[in-house]
Amino acid sequence: MSQIKLIACDLDGTLLLNGAQTLSEETLELVEQICKKGICFLPASGRQYPNLQRLFAPVADRILYLCENGALVMKDDKPLIKQIIEWDLAMEICHAILERPEAEVLISGERTSYIIPKHESYTTFLRDEVKNNITIIDQPEEIFEPIMKVSFMTKPQDRDVVGDALGKVFAGRAMMVTSGTEWIDFAPMGTSKASALKELGEILGIRPEEMAAFGDNENDRTMLELVGHPYLMENCNPTMKNIKGATPCHRVEEELQKLL
Repeated sequence: MSQIKLIACDLDGTLLLNGAQTLSEETLELVEQICKKGICFLPASGRQYPNLQRLFAPVADRILYLCENGALVMKDDKPLIKQIIEWDLAMEICHAILERPEAEVLISGERTSYIIPKHESYTTFLRDEVKNNITIIDQPEEIFEPIMKVSFMTKPQDRDVVGDALGKVFAGRAMMVTSGTEWIDFAPMGTSKASALKELGEILGIRPEEMAAFGDNENDRTMLELVGHPYLMENCNPTMKNIKGATPCHRVEEELQKLL
């Protein structure tokens, strides 16, 4: 493992399997061992920063955080990298989602998720199951901070229908990426987990070939294609099977143990 200086790991469907919302003691102990070896570990997720802090609480001050699918990287509780959607475009995306009755909107600030819930179950899901910081608003124009990402959540069978419709509207103006079976994210053009990792590597003096990454879905594609040591979950999205050179992974912990 001496040639690996950074490990980036997706959460949902990768480190968190079968809908899990907490990390095991085994996982946290492995992260602790990785940090003690001087290797940079960072969760690489579409989730918000406070959510990731809570998940990794026992080692929270030892790791970095790649949040919001690459729009935000946090180090020592401060933004190291931050991408912002142009305000008028963000508002347009928000209202386009609000017009779709089958879709719920999530607007990403640095430390909270702004929502305009159509159903109480959406609020309950984000607050009590996902454990996000949430702020309920009536209109997106009420937000008074830069917006990094706008997402929508639907039932799995509706995701691609809504995504195709909105993708045609915002093609060439915003990055659109699937994030799990129910979510699609819109972010500033050029924003991805790979763009964040590449910039982070330049800051830290770590080359892509010295990085390992674990992932399972399309929002992980660029990250896995960037790093020298990609690991692809066996239960990945079938569209990811064409990632070249990826090591199949059943459980992240098993592979981390081998590397240690």
